[in-house]
Amino acid sequence: MKIEMGESLGYSYLRHVRNCWLVQTNWKASEHWEKQCSDEELETTFRSMRHTFDLGGSVFKGTRDSGQFLRQAEVDVVGVGQDGSIHAIDVAFHEAGLNYGGGVGNRVLKKMLRTVLVLMAYHPPEVQQHIYFVSPRVHRAAQQPLENIFDRLREEYGGITWHLLTNETFANEMLVPTLEKGESVADTAELFLRAHKLLELGEQSVQATGVAVVSAEDEAEQDNPRLMGDASEEQAYSKRGGKLQDIVRELMATLLEDFPALLGQEELEKMKNANYCRNLLGLNISNLPLLRDVRDGRDISGRSRYWRRTYGGRFYVTSQWWQDHHLTNAKALMAIVSTIIQRNEGHPGATAIQRHWHELNDYVRSNQ
Repeated sequence: MKIEMGESLGYSYLRHVRNCWLVQTNWKASEHWEKQCSDEELETTFRSMRHTFDLGGSVFKGTRDSGQFLRQAEVDVVGVGQDGSIHAIDVAFHEAGLNYGGGVGNRVLKKMLRTVLVLMAYHPPEVQQHIYFVSPRVHRAAQQPLENIFDRLREEYGGITWHLLTNETFANEMLVPTLEKGESVADTAELFLRAHKLLELGEQSVQATGVAVVSAEDEAEQDNPRLMGDASEEQAYSKRGGKLQDIVRELMATLLEDFPALLGQEELEKMKNANYCRNLLGLNISNLPLLRDVRDGRDISGRSRYWRRTYGGRFYVTSQWWQDHHLTNAKALMAIVSTIIQRNEGHPGATAIQRHWHELNDYVRSNQ
């Protein structure tokens, strides 16, 4: 049986945070159930959805009618609250960030509209309905379209309570409250909470041996005390607006995930070339290129030299930023960003990339 940890989290969340006395994962309707409204009403609603949300045909695509739409419906987690309310959750956990073929907005909108129709078909209209879309990692380029979609859904279906739980909202409103409630739960069926407790026990066991628990990314930075981000410099850098590494991470997310069209293939190849990065960009980072293909791995001579995160699902970004070279690094990156800005005037990502230029400029000025 396939186990989805995101669905297990949703299961525990509905039980302990939303006080649902009955919860089921991978919920599907039975064709033998009596519908709460007629097939004609469902078809009218389906056509209204198409007219309101899918004039271009990119959401419903080949779906012909309400019957086909309902047969496709499967909700990741459904719960019945103690007050009789219905909670329907769709979870999407993509390690490299939410990504669907055909567009994130179209896929999520289709999921939400299908949930509306299936609840309309099988649950009394007077029951309070909550519909959730949950994704722990959504890139900025996808976040705003999702928020726009949920604003439209709230306008069209005001009787439903809509929940968009992504990024910080996911952590603050779902993950943390569930873990807090789960401290006293001993149900072996709740796999997410069991896994969390297992990790806690593992960490306690390692700490009891006197061995430090260090992540792979921290290990890469601790290989040499002169690397930026060591403990002795942490406080000083935070007072001056954050480490250069933080700016680099955000800059790479913008260029490789949010607005990849800002970079041409030639520039990408240069960023993967160690000689170019060292000689022309002034990035003296242990003779390593700025970017490395995911297929080549993170390790160099048995050591992790790249951050764990995969950018755009294609690249690792080096973690080897030497303190002695941080101003040279920042100035070189400013020159790269300036070129990108000049070449992409009017591009939707221009505002974001200009913000990174100002962050680098502030960093240079505060550290000279």
